[in-house]
Amino acid sequence: VALVEVNPSEERDSAVTWREASLIESNLGAPYRREMTWADFDRRANRFANLILSRGIKRGTKIAILLMNSLEWLPIYFGILKAGCIAVPLNFRYSGEEIKYCLDLADCEGLVFGPEFIGRMDTVYDQLPKIKTMFFIGKGKPDYAEDGVQLMNYCSTQAPAVLLNEDDFGAIYFSSG
Repeated sequence: VALVEVNPSEERDSAVTWREASLIESNLGAPYRREMTWADFDRRANRFANLILSRGIKRGTKIAILLMNSLEWLPIYFGILKAGCIAVPLNFRYSGEEIKYCLDLADCEGLVFGPEFIGRMDTVYDQLPKIKTMFFIGKGKPDYAEDGVQLMNYCSTQAPAVLLNEDDFGAIYFSSG
């Protein structure tokens, strides 16, 4: 097991703490627990990398991530890196205007976002001329984005044939201070 999360989509007794949710050891009797193996992590990262490449996104392209902490976040981040692209994680607290500012400043051409951000994205999606591709991860996809989860299902689980080297840039982080 590589990653574990308390599944936000499952109801659980509010008195259950993260320690009682059996985050350390696997527990089939804990429906509120989600986990991912290293093999699955690698397959998901490869699928996202191959999805990026299938859209004609080139090595060195900056792709922003606007997701809450979840099991989906890390394979997407590493998928961006495996494609030779540059990950640009955005703070979940950003307003629509701040999202727009960061995307523009970083020269992002792609964006991956989740359902928690639809309201903010609705206010700025048509003001992002540099963004060529938007992938949505979750339920309730807006019309202006592609369904990243569905599309990844059609992508290879094999590592993409992208030559990476130690001089490649990996990420751009915006600080809050």
